[in-house]
Amino acid sequence: MEPILLGAIGAGLAVGIAGLGSGIGAGITGASGAGVIAEDPNKFGTAIVFQALPQTQGLYGFLIAILILFVFKTAPAWAMFGAGLATGLAGLSAIGQGIAAAAGLGATAEDSEMFGKAMVFSVLPETQAIYGLLISILLLVGVFSGAGATTVAALGAGFAVGFAGLSGIGQGITAAGAIAATARDPEAMGKGLVLAVMPETFAIFGLLIAILIMVLL
Repeated sequence: MEPILLGAIGAGLAVGIAGLGSGIGAGITGASGAGVIAEDPNKFGTAIVFQALPQTQGLYGFLIAILILFVFKTAPAWAMFGAGLATGLAGLSAIGQGIAAAAGLGATAEDSEMFGKAMVFSVLPETQAIYGLLISILLLVGVFSGAGATTVAALGAGFAVGFAGLSGIGQGITAAGAIAATARDPEAMGKGLVLAVMPETFAIFGLLIAILIMVLL
């Protein structure tokens, strides 16, 4: 397959899959926001803030797609394809972030003092997308010059960090429950954070394996 074709597919995967995740996540939060502003129109600004959170994954996908288009002639074909997979699949973490942000918005609507705490929980699933973004950039800028960055091994790196990034959905579900618990009892926040962070360990596993693939293979 021609390098330019793999690059085009990689760019499409990055913006397409990440955009799908962000669209669903923003929709989940937006549905919660519609209910909130129906009760209190003055909460519209707060609803927009929370709905913006899961949209960043789509932005990461867009940026990587643009970067792929700019390095068509210099980046290895499989590196471009793997980069698209990494950011695209990891971008599905926006679904979990949307679930958490919806819960955060609901809690903040009930008690404005919950805003900061709800934001802390709501941003947690973002890290999976950042891991995917990181691997994509490392592949595209040629930080790793070994065979792993220039052959089909780059595909394995993209799958590793991308699929592991789906743990962000589980993290978002846990974060939503922790937000509800914190709203009932502020002292539960610390324990809730521990529970919400635990699903991220699998994303870290994916990140480490992706790096090892690029370095060792």
